[in-house]
Amino acid sequence: MSATYMARARDCEHGHVIENAEEFVRLRTSDDPDEYFRAAHEEATVLTWLQVIERYPEMRFWVANNKTVPLEVLEVLRQDADERVRSMVRCKGSWKRAHPEDFKRAGDPE
Repeated sequence: MSATYMARARDCEHGHVIENAEEFVRLRTSDDPDEYFRAAHEEATVLTWLQVIERYPEMRFWVANNKTVPLEVLEVLRQDADERVRSMVRCKGSWKRAHPEDFKRAGDPE
């Protein structure tokens, strides 16, 4: 891993959180690689994630893509109308551990 990646990962571990839906959208759509990284790696509250899903439906895939998104939010996104969102949920390790039956039913490899 690159030194930049490791430094970014350490920053995420030190209490930085996405404060609201608007901040997530700003980070995700930014041209700044550091902000884009934050959108993919920083935590947010369940309420914040649900607000992103409700207010910015075009960001659902990116919510599911976040490395820290809680299982409670993935439960909501697993029912999404967009197959890309549902597929991203099924790719998450936390989802696979919590719902191994999803893979047997869907025919996806574990």
